[in-house]
Amino acid sequence: MFFKDHLKIVTDAGAVLHLGWDYDTPYFLDPLNGIDVDLKTAQGVNQVGDTVEGQSVSGVSRTLDVVFWGAYALDNARAFSKKIPYFTKGTLYFGDRYFARFVLQKTPYFSSYTPDPRCELMLYSEKPYWYDLNAVSSVLGGYEKAFRFPVCYDSHIYGIKRDGTAAVLRNEGSLPVPFTATLRCDMPVTHPKVVDLQTGAFIGFDLTLQPDETLEIYRSTSDRLACTLTRAGVTENIFSKLDEDSTLTELQPGDNMLSMQAENGSGYLQASISFYPMEAGILPEPL
Repeated sequence: MFFKDHLKIVTDAGAVLHLGWDYDTPYFLDPLNGIDVDLKTAQGVNQVGDTVEGQSVSGVSRTLDVVFWGAYALDNARAFSKKIPYFTKGTLYFGDRYFARFVLQKTPYFSSYTPDPRCELMLYSEKPYWYDLNAVSSVLGGYEKAFRFPVCYDSHIYGIKRDGTAAVLRNEGSLPVPFTATLRCDMPVTHPKVVDLQTGAFIGFDLTLQPDETLEIYRSTSDRLACTLTRAGVTENIFSKLDEDSTLTELQPGDNMLSMQAENGSGYLQASISFYPMEAGILPEPL
């Protein structure tokens, strides 16, 4: 069986590197899976065996071996090395299906130069999982444009009202995932919130959302929960307005039944929710 072997490296400095048979740069990246789980154990007096008190997962170091082929192999090897100096950060795209963030842990070390230059480098991912490149998204509430009359009759656009009371978002990944939610409204909405109907968990805000405002919930680049409100092009941090009982920050694997609710005006609320499924380990994609 043949597999997609395309590996794309995009650095934060703007360099784009393509590896694989089609680019005369076969490579080997390890590991794609098989991540260690650290166990916190304890043992009592005269106890046979251990008691597992906790589990944790650290970041993962991945070794990348690259061979350069062709008439310009040495030139390509030099260019590759120059584009990945120390302090490099970026994103790995594997098999045109998954991606993961990385920081450079070891610069390219060349073990041979002729006839085919060969190097090894090490990439460290603070988060040990892979994201699916295909985002899952859904819209709760609001109106879906359906049709409009010719201009000689009426310029109004007619639509179908979406159900905001319940919608199922399916997480096909193997891990809980953070999500992005964008809330808007047609009329003032008091204490808006997104609720998981299966668990009762919610994320809500102690404020009144106005029609000219956009409320966004997301994860920052440092993986912290962030909440902002945008009005007239000005965005402000509203983390202080977050309901202190809010616990809905991730979507679980499988079906997630979500609902938009509010103290007043829930029928005027619309939410756009999206996320990238995550996998603890992956396998190469067959062609």
